[in-house]
Amino acid sequence: MANKLKLAGLDLQAFRIYAGRLLFLGVLACSAHAQADLYKWTDAQGKVHYTDQPPTLNSQTIKRSTAGQAETTTQATQSLDAKEQDYQKRRKEAEEARAKAEKEAEKARIARENCDKARKNLSTLQNANTPNIYSKNAAGQRVYMDDSARASALANSQKSIAEYCK
Repeated sequence: MANKLKLAGLDLQAFRIYAGRLLFLGVLACSAHAQADLYKWTDAQGKVHYTDQPPTLNSQTIKRSTAGQAETTTQATQSLDAKEQDYQKRRKEAEEARAKAEKEAEKARIARENCDKARKNLSTLQNANTPNIYSKNAAGQRVYMDDSARASALANSQKSIAEYCK
């Protein structure tokens, strides 16, 4: 048989591919008829009949193939869209909450650093053992504080502590 197929210009593998495609198309064509409506009816003797052809009298449709499927598909699509929107909303809210928490953590870190600096300055200004306290001017030169400048710096340090050390 393989020799006959090669003589016709086809090898065995190509024949199987074509035969498979032909079989698939045949099954597909037959399944189109399976999607027909189903009817239920009772004859004069009271016997119930089921058929795909509508009877002439007292028929009742049991199943319609396309209308119910389309409605179910539409509902499923709408449900998936709603779930996707909810997910995106929750993700956005979580991202905003994370950004807010990071911002607050950074503010708290800066406040701690400022508090530590203000306490260190206050400790230095209150220490009587360091009489020569200075600051630097714009030119970078040391400017020694007198008693009034020291009192002013002490008040500023206490104000900074009250502001940053809560």
